[in-house]
Amino acid sequence: MGPGFLFALLLAGAASDPEQLRPTAVLRPPNGPTIVVVEARGSSAAAIRVTVPFIESDSDAGAGHLIQLLAMRRTRRLQQRVGAAVDASRTSRGLVYQVSGAVADFDHLAGVVRELLAPPESSGFVAARTRLEQLNREERETPRGVLRLQLRSRMASSAPSPIGTPASLESMTHARLVELWDASHRRRQLSLVVVGDLPPEVALSSFADLGMAGWAPQNSPSPGPGRSTPPRPERIRAWYGEAYPAGDARDPRSAMLMNIASEHLAGVESEFEFHLERWELEGRSWLVLTGAAFSRSARAMRARIRGYRGDVQATLNPTVVRLAKAAVRSALLLQARSPGGLAEVIGQHMDATGDANAASDYLEELENVDLEAMTAFMDETAATAVTAELGG
Repeated sequence: MGPGFLFALLLAGAASDPEQLRPTAVLRPPNGPTIVVVEARGSSAAAIRVTVPFIESDSDAGAGHLIQLLAMRRTRRLQQRVGAAVDASRTSRGLVYQVSGAVADFDHLAGVVRELLAPPESSGFVAARTRLEQLNREERETPRGVLRLQLRSRMASSAPSPIGTPASLESMTHARLVELWDASHRRRQLSLVVVGDLPPEVALSSFADLGMAGWAPQNSPSPGPGRSTPPRPERIRAWYGEAYPAGDARDPRSAMLMNIASEHLAGVESEFEFHLERWELEGRSWLVLTGAAFSRSARAMRARIRGYRGDVQATLNPTVVRLAKAAVRSALLLQARSPGGLAEVIGQHMDATGDANAASDYLEELENVDLEAMTAFMDETAATAVTAELGG
């Protein structure tokens, strides 16, 4: 990435306008769903993003991921015939379905959305469950995977692993999966973002009856998962990790902190293997830094990780903060350049806050961050880190 490209990004960020992220209309027909419309005048493309809140119990862990896999399997042929881009994902808040294509094919795109939201079929259920069981084994049989599991369990989070557990997947049946789908995919609970050169009336007529009617039934409690064998990964190195609180996930300073921390880590020469991630659990952000080293260097590796947050705070200056703000702003605006990206940006922030204008407000808040605000944020979020370790 050359300096010319970076300069162009900075110019694009300087000309940013939060109004471009503000919806044209927010429609709330009786009994739902909530439909947010962004009229992209002159665009030949359209995008539809649907959010379904989905919360799992420990005994049903992995169900959302199974519904996602089966939805993608069901629409694979349809998307090829229509020429649409289709995706389904499991987020920390629920299930997200996305479809984008030509605005001239909007009726077909709406049909793909309905197919994505259809009940999970029994065909493919065993294969999808086997896939998740494989992901579980991979996570529980590698040192880094086990380290991540330990950190997650110590973050005071009640949310089960999105890929489930061996016990929850073993007990999951297709009938139970349909029950969970029926309880979650209710009209009143859905929220949509529609982007395209279309009047709001078209979106309302296309999606006012989307989803299941009525109220979600109360789920009967399922028996808890049985005991699983503790993971015993093969390893020849020592692994250590720390998770640092990073504030509210919707605070732009949290994203800036991740950028500053990443830039600092990239500039550190080290013999150790480091991985830095930003996790979101129940609305809170965490910076998760893990490392691996051979036994002779394990103590030095642990010391480097333990002092890392302090090292990052020591690098703060007006230039570092300005560049981090420009990077976060540019990434957001570049994502929002396409109808699908714009729907995703608005939808993500609306999922978290329930406010269709939250993305625009986020960009406004970002513009107000300076060195003083960033330093205050680091002080506010300073807390004892969550740690985990695997000996070599």
